[in-house]
Amino acid sequence: MLAMIIALCLAVLPAACGANPENARMARTGGSTAGAGTVSVRMQPYYAENMVLQRGSPITLTGLVACQDGDVDGSLLTATLSGNGARHTADVKVGNGRFTATIEPLLASARPYELTIAYDGQSVFHLDAVYVGDVFVAAGQSNMELNHQQYYGTAAKAQQNLESAFTLDDLPPLVDDAGIHFIRAAHDVTSADFPVDPVMRGAWMTCTDGDAQYLGYLPQLFAQRLRATEPNVPIGIIQTAWGGTPISRHGRNGDIYRNHIATLNGMRVAGVLWYQGCDDAWQMQNALDYESRFSTLINDYRTVFGDPDLPFLYVQLARWGKAQYTQYVRQAQLDTLTDTNLDSTRHLAMTVTIDTDKGTSSVIHPLGKDIIAARMADQWYAMRAGVAAPTGPLVQGARCTGDGEVALTFREGTAQGLRAMKPNYSLSASAATVATPTDATVEGFEVADASGTFHQATARIAGDTVTLRCDGVPRITQVRYLWAGEPHSDSLLYNARMLPASPFVLAVSA
Repeated sequence: MLAMIIALCLAVLPAACGANPENARMARTGGSTAGAGTVSVRMQPYYAENMVLQRGSPITLTGLVACQDGDVDGSLLTATLSGNGARHTADVKVGNGRFTATIEPLLASARPYELTIAYDGQSVFHLDAVYVGDVFVAAGQSNMELNHQQYYGTAAKAQQNLESAFTLDDLPPLVDDAGIHFIRAAHDVTSADFPVDPVMRGAWMTCTDGDAQYLGYLPQLFAQRLRATEPNVPIGIIQTAWGGTPISRHGRNGDIYRNHIATLNGMRVAGVLWYQGCDDAWQMQNALDYESRFSTLINDYRTVFGDPDLPFLYVQLARWGKAQYTQYVRQAQLDTLTDTNLDSTRHLAMTVTIDTDKGTSSVIHPLGKDIIAARMADQWYAMRAGVAAPTGPLVQGARCTGDGEVALTFREGTAQGLRAMKPNYSLSASAATVATPTDATVEGFEVADASGTFHQATARIAGDTVTLRCDGVPRITQVRYLWAGEPHSDSLLYNARMLPASPFVLAVSA
């Protein structure tokens, strides 16, 4: 089995140490030769047909080199991307049986390039079609991984994941776009290499002819949003998400990190898409540790991809009431935005999902991925333009006003046009119709005194602040908002961007 995996996925393509046209021909068509006097190049299995390389960044190609005839250290390899009327090359010497070739940054192109790595003028590795565009890593657990094939592909799977909350007809249509390419990691941590899922058939797939069923709904809908804006920029998705996994497995010392993320070292990407936390919401200690683990993870992922300010777009947990400590994980996700342990808080954005589930919050995999994708796409484009990523109101502080009331302030740039809106918890909800204006007061605020007992509070919006009062709590020491796994409120707090405020808990300053 290992030999077959190497043959299909690792692209070991030998050529003679001396010039040999037959060896070159067989390498080009994916064949192999054996015997004395052959050189072989072995690369990670994600270097495969139809892959996407990141535009605007140095293109790094790495691999192992061996020669049955002896030591290859000091030998010269040439990496070439040819196409679109140009050839881009890089020469590199082999050292310690390894090579790293770097080709200059290229512009995005909807037309493919050919990739060739040559030794002594003969091809030892060849891909017929690679693209240059924007590449994203789709990481986390099941709400990022959620795809039709794994979660709804059989009657039993569909019944398990629909839970009578909605039907297959309510799922978003699969994207049909040849400009979206993806590769999916298998649920396997035994390999030292990136574990390409066997359903990929040894190559990157495109979102056409039904193959989109193998890619998560969220990343493909995100890619669709980007393609609508820049139709000539190919999008690549590397899906590493794995359902039912805690954050500890995705961090630096975890097994998923070791062969799903660390094996991508040297790749340049446009950003990371992250949706995870449900598994950590079952136990209080895991929920309390989440912020520290998450900040460390963000630092480590940015290190792997060689960019200290790499866009990292993550999703706050949606409504779901079965895990006891969901609201604590949400708070950790909110606090991560300002965590001092982060090497950089630039290009970091959280998508609030408290209003996105279209009334399907009873299931752990709710609808609304289209709404989440739209919000994340807007955030990424803002980062790319060098402006603040759009977000809902983010609470900054709470202070007593001296008359039994508490005034909430919000982070600069997030509280313009505060308003009450009614969330659209219907199957017809979309990114454009997720909420409607209402004259009702904002619901979901609670306050407590020193006893720690919370009571419902009355909220009043005044400009960019919210004032809270509760007749039964004359001296407020704590404030919280939508503090439940599955909160039910008919009127939520939004800003002028029509984005909702994050749930939170906060101590009150004097």
